[in-house]
Order: sequence, then structure tokens, then C-alpha cells
Amino acid sequence: MLFDKIDVARSACANELGILDRLTWRRLSVAGIWRRGVPERLGGDGGCWGDLADAIADASVKVDLGFALSMVAHGGFLRALVEHGNDWLHRKVLPSMMSGSIGLTALTEAQGGSDVSRCQLSGVSAEDGWRITGSKRHITNGPVADRGLILGRLPELGRRDITLFVVNLSHPSVSRGETENLAGLRSSPTGGLTFTDTPVRRQSVLGEPGNGLTTLYDVISFDRATYGLIAARWLEPQIIKAIKFARQRVAFGSPILEYEYVQGRITDAIMGVRTAEAVSRRALRALDERAADAQELCSVAKFVGTELMVKTTQDLMRVYGHAGFEESAASRAVRDALGTVIAGGTSEMQRKNVLNRYLEAVS
Repeated sequence: MLFDKIDVARSACANELGILDRLTWRRLSVAGIWRRGVPERLGGDGGCWGDLADAIADASVKVDLGFALSMVAHGGFLRALVEHGNDWLHRKVLPSMMSGSIGLTALTEAQGGSDVSRCQLSGVSAEDGWRITGSKRHITNGPVADRGLILGRLPELGRRDITLFVVNLSHPSVSRGETENLAGLRSSPTGGLTFTDTPVRRQSVLGEPGNGLTTLYDVISFDRATYGLIAARWLEPQIIKAIKFARQRVAFGSPILEYEYVQGRITDAIMGVRTAEAVSRRALRALDERAADAQELCSVAKFVGTELMVKTTQDLMRVYGHAGFEESAASRAVRDALGTVIAGGTSEMQRKNVLNRYLEAVS
């Protein structure tokens, strides 16, 4: 099976060191995980993107949450190539992304944060395409990725200039910042990228030049929907473990599972997991069907899933009491969960997306 050869001790070591578990990445790639959702005509196994999202969600349990978030970043780039790439990208870039190379999507900059309208990275025309200059910050897979989808501008196009560039990150004109020392999700290397007259051929633009925002909103929607599915899968074994603890832990003469306040935390977690799973599956299905409300549903899935992870890990820590506050799996889970409400677009950004879509519908 896909995760049979996962070395749990190795994954734990990767988290401790703050590095990506490349051996596990290679093994999963060889096993064909990145062919899921890719059409057979492009070398994939067919199926739908929900199949890939399922595999990534499983990785959050079998490997760890940070590794799964690196997979989300790669999976979003992979889907972007399939859904919006041209024939050249399908032939020259997609095969390597299915066979072990690592991808990313770079949106965030030092000044604008998640506000892509303030993007400063820009390109100028060159004989064979463009040369881009600028920096990105806090990018998942930034220290380790081979290729990336880079958000930038082409000022020569006028006001409508946002463009998505597919860039070879091994080019000498690309420099990488130090891997950030994160409080959680340490097995998902995050860092900055700087581009200095980096060449981008004309075939390496995703979609149409100047139409990058329209394409981008679809690209990041897959990532957001997958977060909700990850939340459901990742939290389930933690809930089971907490229930076992609550059955054995005796206070005032009774197992603490018999007390309503503990039951309340457990049932909140169970109902939250069921909700996150249902919303995420509906969002992924809407993406596959290209439904009008797909982007809104994906933002809902991201918000519900990541906020659930934060609330549930804190609730379970309280079930464990002092033992949960010690350096432990429970306290690490809280740190990892907190990172998910920032990665992939903050919860505040998801609220903004949902409100804007709703206001458009009722105007």
C-alpha cells in the first residue's frame, strides 16, 4: 500500500531538524501518488482531484501534518499545471512534478502579505520571454522546491498585468533565504525566494499574461479544500487517543470521561470532524464540476478545517491536563494546528472571500 514503507521515527526526526523527509517524498512519488487526479492522456491515473486530496490527508496521519502541508503546496502546483498549463508545460514540466520533483506556489511578499493586489515582483520583456525581479516571503517549500508558480506583474500590459510564471528555481539568478525557524509544522520547510533578472520563457506563463488573478483563484482553491479534509483525517486518531486516556484517568472516584465537561470537548471534536469532512468533499466536488460556488466552498472548507484543528487540539490538551501541557504529542499538535490558520491564506482572508462572494450573489 501507499504508506506501508513510511518510517515513523524518520518522520519525527525530520520534524525535529526542521527539514523535509525527502526519502518519504521519493518513495511516495515512485508509488505514484502524484499521478492521482492527472488525466491518463498526461501520464496520470485519471480519477478526480479528490483522490489526491485523500492521499494528502492520509499523509497527515501516516507521516505528519507538516509533511502533508508541503504536499498540499506541491499538489496545488501540480493541479495548476494540468488544469491551466499549455502543451509545453504538460510535456516539459508536468512529468517531473509527478516523479519526485518538488513544487510550490509563491504569492506572499514582505509588504503585501496575502494581499496579492500589492504584489511588487515584476517582469520585463526579453527576446525569448521575460525576466522577472522581486522577492517572495514565507513560502512553503521555498528552501527545497525545484519549480514554482510565481505571482508577478507585467507592467507593459497596463492596469491588467497580474501574471503567473512557472519558474525553474535551480537557475543561478534565484536565491533562497534561510529556512524559517517555525514554532510548528517544522517538517514543512518555509522560506523566502529572490529573483534577479530570472529568465522565464513565453511558454512558461500559466494561463494568459495579465489574466493571472482569474487563474490564481482556481489554483489556490484546491489547496484550501484539502485543508479541511486534512483536518478531519488528522484529528480522528487524536480524538480516539484522548477517549482512551479519559476512560483510564480517574478523578474524584470516576473516569473523567463520565464528566459532562470532558464529554462536551470530545463531542465537539467528533461533530467538528464530521462537518469538516462533509464541507471539504462538497468543495472538492464543486471544483471538479467547475461549479459557480466552488471557490466560496473551498474557503469555507479551509476556515472550518483549520479553526477546528486549533480548537480541538486545545480542547484535547485540556483533557490530558498537566500532561498535555508538557512537551508531548498533544502540545506539538497545538503548535502545528496554529500554523494552519496562517498557511494557505489566513482565516481572516477566508472570511473576506466568503463575504465578497455572498455580496456578489445578493447584489
